[in-house]
Amino acid sequence: MSVTFTEIIGHDRPVGILRRALANDALAHAYLFSGEPGIGKRMTALAFAAALNCAQPRADGDACGTCPSCRKIASGNHPDVHVMAADGDEIKIDQVREVQATLFLRPFEGSRKVLIVDGAEAMNEASSNAFLKTLEEPPGESLIILVTAMPQSLLATIRSRCQALAFQPLPRSVLAPVLRERRGLGEEDAWFLAALSRGSIGRALEMDLEEERSARERFRTLMDGVAGLTPDEVLSLAEGVAKDREGFERLIEIGIEWLRDRIVLAETGDEQLLVSPAAVERATGGDAHRVPARMLRDLELFASSRSLLERRVSPQLVAENLFLKLGRD
Repeated sequence: MSVTFTEIIGHDRPVGILRRALANDALAHAYLFSGEPGIGKRMTALAFAAALNCAQPRADGDACGTCPSCRKIASGNHPDVHVMAADGDEIKIDQVREVQATLFLRPFEGSRKVLIVDGAEAMNEASSNAFLKTLEEPPGESLIILVTAMPQSLLATIRSRCQALAFQPLPRSVLAPVLRERRGLGEEDAWFLAALSRGSIGRALEMDLEEERSARERFRTLMDGVAGLTPDEVLSLAEGVAKDREGFERLIEIGIEWLRDRIVLAETGDEQLLVSPAAVERATGGDAHRVPARMLRDLELFASSRSLLERRVSPQLVAENLFLKLGRD
């Protein structure tokens, strides 16, 4: 697979900025690419590295995608393009020192040495301070690209020394056709996964369609049953759900999504804005164009439950509170 700007889906603004910088020979010494995981930041960084080092660049400045340099970058074997990522949970200071030594060497094959720090938020305090020295005194023939989903977790002094490019979530109208083409999905399924992906092409391509559908059916079954349970049965249910914290967190997200869909449909009547139009219609029996106060109350309840979990409140206490209140008329 080639790695060129023409392969990037969406992100016209950051790609355009990089193309103009190449055309005008006005490159920054360091860039900060930020955005959702899987949104295309790393691929754009590799396309940028390929354009810098391509042996046969196109007339528009993009890499050709077929020369030895482009093929090596695509396969991860180019001696002048380095990708540094976490070793375990962190990017360690030894990793930073190793790439620092490499960057100060002249390019071996290409015109520019490129370091891509993938998941830059994984740098610990020691490695961040060591890396800052490289940004303060950058080697003349090198270019650094920090890739992160959490730019605010980086030192302010690191951020200030980089040209920041934000990668915005891709709209469903862009993602759905890609999913239909690459995964052979129908219109409804492609729209459904595009809506769930939070604008990330990588996430949309990896999501398990059947599991996502099944998770929402399980949620509806649970919601339908809660109202008929005794308090003791509700507490037993909460205990079982809370044992799987990740699963409980997902249940809450599905609840917020489902209620949000019902409220949006009631307010706008536009099914194109929904994550799962069919699920809303099934749940409301076709009477989806009213917003009872209870629906708004339940949305607030799910949102507050999410907030409590984020503050590390006991999952069982959160589940008990959620299900007991959902069971009330």
